[in-house]
Amino acid sequence: MPAQPKTEIRAVWLTVNYGLDWPRKPFQNEKDIERQKDELNRILDQLQEIHINMVFFQTRIRGDVIYPSEIESRSEYVKSVYATADYDPLSYAIEACHQRGIECHAWFVVYPLGSEAMNKKFNRTFSAFNRNHLTKTFKKEVYLDPGNPQTDAYILSLIKEIVSTYDIDGIHLDYIRYPEASDGFPDKDTYRLYGAGKNKDDWRRENINRLVYAIYDTVKSLKPWVQVSSSVVGMYKEIQGCDRRHWTAYSSVFQDPVDWLSKGKHDFIVPMNYYSGKLFYPFVQDWVSKSGERFVVPGLGAFQMDRKESGWDASVLYDQVNFSREAKTQGNAFFRAAYILNNSNQFGEGLRSRFYRTPALLPPLTWLSRTVPDTPVSLSAYAVGSFLRLEWDKAPGESNLAVFYNLYRSETFPIDTRDPENLVAVRLTSPYFQLPIDNRIESGYYYAITGFDRYHNESACSKPVYFVTGPFEK
Repeated sequence: MPAQPKTEIRAVWLTVNYGLDWPRKPFQNEKDIERQKDELNRILDQLQEIHINMVFFQTRIRGDVIYPSEIESRSEYVKSVYATADYDPLSYAIEACHQRGIECHAWFVVYPLGSEAMNKKFNRTFSAFNRNHLTKTFKKEVYLDPGNPQTDAYILSLIKEIVSTYDIDGIHLDYIRYPEASDGFPDKDTYRLYGAGKNKDDWRRENINRLVYAIYDTVKSLKPWVQVSSSVVGMYKEIQGCDRRHWTAYSSVFQDPVDWLSKGKHDFIVPMNYYSGKLFYPFVQDWVSKSGERFVVPGLGAFQMDRKESGWDASVLYDQVNFSREAKTQGNAFFRAAYILNNSNQFGEGLRSRFYRTPALLPPLTWLSRTVPDTPVSLSAYAVGSFLRLEWDKAPGESNLAVFYNLYRSETFPIDTRDPENLVAVRLTSPYFQLPIDNRIESGYYYAITGFDRYHNESACSKPVYFVTGPFEK
């Protein structure tokens, strides 16, 4: 078995568009709302069992959103136009993730606004489409124009709405780039107005960079612990000796993630490395070499196991997870949830048994904060029926920054908190926890608690308690 890391990002994209992962159908009434909640709970329960610790939850899709917004309309994939009841799916998803020790990042599609046909079908008349000077149509798809500075202001208004209103852990940007094969993208007029004689390719990259900087600074000004990340094209530039079979971030879509990392305008990037062999391994290494002090989390194409795609064997993905660890990345993200939880190939079960056997903490965001939380105190343990109940107190004092807790258990003293085999539960939101116990078998463990803050800094270990269960309970 590969060694289990204590800190690692284990992320999944949960897709709302077309109901691919969730929900199965839009809600109309209270019964439908409960059905949507139950569906989401089942998905998150399964992800928790696999020890996934981060979900990119699709929040803005194609110029529409899943939450009640004052700016854009609700997605027709979540709420029916005939709905007689209502609720806030984003608020529910965040709470449901946090209850399971999973971070919830709002997955935000930036520039694409959907096809002309879809917009006409749904009769979309909200803000972006009432501002025709912000939009461009390219290959029958509608986009916000990256070259228009007013586009930045519009996107920022949505970012502010989400970050200010919701207890999210991150903003995860997607399609923050020009369209593929964008030579014909109709921005000549914008270039004449704002290009200032610059090379057009450089100008396009500057447009993307300008928005990235503004988003990062805006998010940090509102809630400095909210992480900013992006799904980026899997290849930054061409690498000597590797065949170019796919587009690159820098030259093809004018996306410069290395600039964002080097200037401290991103917390991590998720390159969409949905390829295999020589189109995967050297490009992952290339991202790591350019990451500086920030995180690289290769995105893996779990969808490639579909026979309609490449028909990969699961072993291809297992090899990629193993290589990602060897290359010193900070974890992996999987596209998308349904392929992780597919019962026919048992991929999720294999992923856990091979690589995610123990829970993992998220790696510390040291560039945001190095302050270590205070240590929880007054840990106690007692039996309640067939459960062991652990309770503790928050450390006193205004300096206590811990908002979550991690539980450790060991047969030996002192407890080695560096060993993930001793991790029982992570990111607990309440100062108590219950474990099932079997009173027929005698067993004794030391238990301890640590504090864990929004920057993933962990406190020192609490004073442990020892508890024995068995036929002769002590």
